[in-house]
Amino acid sequence: MASSTPAPFDPMEPFARDDILREVLDELAKFDYKLYGPIPVRLHRGQPTKYEFDINLGVVHFTEQDFAGLSEIVRNINAKWGTQMTFCVYPSKEKARDMILNIRGSPMAPAEID
Repeated sequence: MASSTPAPFDPMEPFARDDILREVLDELAKFDYKLYGPIPVRLHRGQPTKYEFDINLGVVHFTEQDFAGLSEIVRNINAKWGTQMTFCVYPSKEKARDMILNIRGSPMAPAEID
């Protein structure tokens, strides 16, 4: 009989588990930005790795309320799973004015500075 038990969990590679990745993506998809409401999840720079992923939010103006809400999502996931997830926002190099939300599930995610 096949088991439907999820793969072992490594908090340094949280997105290796599809159920955790899906939980984070679902929370972000329903997040209600103050000026825009929910923004559909559009992955940026390919599929998620076991460490991180990027979402292209389009042209977005962030409010203090937005950052507090995103921080709460990250805090709740970290408390539930024992992860060290963080996020940052940066401008897209490919499309002027688009903003990218980077979700780092682990401090082991590679640093990309250019």
